[in-house]
Amino acid sequence: MNYQQTLDLLSRRGNEVQGIHLGLHRITAIAQALGNPQNRYPALHIAGTNGKGSVAAMSEAILRAAGWKTGLYTSPHLENVRERIRIAGRNISERKFARAASRVASLEEDLTARGALDMRLTFFEFLTACAFLSFAEERVEVAVVEVGLGGRLDATNILSPQSCVITGVALDHQDLLGATLRQIAAEKAGILKPGVPAVSGCRAIDAQKVVRARARRLRAPLTEIDRDCRVRVVGQQKPAGCRGAPLIIDVTTPLRRYQKLCLALAGLHQARNAALAIAGVEALLERPVSPEDIRKGLARTRWPGRLDTYHARRRTLLEGAHNVEGARALRNELIRCEDCEIHLVFGALGGKDFRRMGALLFPLARSLHLAPIANSRSAAPEDIARAHPRHRSRMRLHGDALSALRAAWDACPADGLVVVTGSLYLLGELLPAVRAATRKK
Repeated sequence: MNYQQTLDLLSRRGNEVQGIHLGLHRITAIAQALGNPQNRYPALHIAGTNGKGSVAAMSEAILRAAGWKTGLYTSPHLENVRERIRIAGRNISERKFARAASRVASLEEDLTARGALDMRLTFFEFLTACAFLSFAEERVEVAVVEVGLGGRLDATNILSPQSCVITGVALDHQDLLGATLRQIAAEKAGILKPGVPAVSGCRAIDAQKVVRARARRLRAPLTEIDRDCRVRVVGQQKPAGCRGAPLIIDVTTPLRRYQKLCLALAGLHQARNAALAIAGVEALLERPVSPEDIRKGLARTRWPGRLDTYHARRRTLLEGAHNVEGARALRNELIRCEDCEIHLVFGALGGKDFRRMGALLFPLARSLHLAPIANSRSAAPEDIARAHPRHRSRMRLHGDALSALRAAWDACPADGLVVVTGSLYLLGELLPAVRAATRKK
């Protein structure tokens, strides 16, 4: 297959989440047929409701700063599926991606014909197999792998990692992971392995108890950020306000103390994510890194769509807050914009709690622009509007995301801020337009 044929094959797999079938038997079968490429390099495995992408990006940047050839596997992508598989800081090439996909597809066809697979690989399983194979073929020295959904039955959980991180647990994907924090925590704690060091950022007591119990059962050394580490914000790299100014932090772990670390990623929550990344990398005992490696990695991390500011037609902030916890973190950042008029572009997937997300975010905005997402799971703007009748006078409903963005730009004064949020899929859809408007200035 060439690259376009690979994209067509993935397109035929259907919606990534709607087509999900949690379980390890299919990915195990295809990995065995590939020669278990996931066992050819040490790995850091990262689960959690929010923050796992940022922690993965920081961890990979630290390891790369230390001189290691890295692999990074994350999801979802914003603009291009190749963003999910990164080698030494770069998206996998079209040619190499198509080559890996061709091999996986060929083996999948053979295994299906022999009855070794009960169904074809899901969208995420197929990409996971491509990532693990590509990392082996590229001879990466260490891989940072983000869980797709949950943990216990996620396709990435065939890894035998050298350290694990659980960023935290909140209510999300309850239809697949369980209705309570304890149930969801049990799914995420499923990535822990016997004797393998683990790091937890869980704050909720119920989630902490679940993670601690599993770690004890597996005799996995457990570092808890709130118990064993100290994180302190000591400054900001730019004037405070709604500019998305990255932080300067001090972090103390059980291993050492780090002072005046400059973060490349903006937001108060990134201080905690940085501590998780540091502790997770420290636990990779065969991959030692120096304090200077950590300093350089955190300062060089790039992770688009997370409090990501562009000077387009109007100053525009992209933030992929896709659940209540993410919306609360975004609200905390926007509250600091006391003198800044905010205009909000919002779109969410069906099944998300957009009633509570809107209750947190909508009161902060002068105008609200509701848009559908180019995704089969998109919530209708009319449904979002019905959930928020008290804000109806400030709402405009749009037929597509680009129209919503342009209307928000038109409504926003020169010194205001347009915020695009509600789903990473919405950000991916609008990011090209925002970048194009930024280049024209």
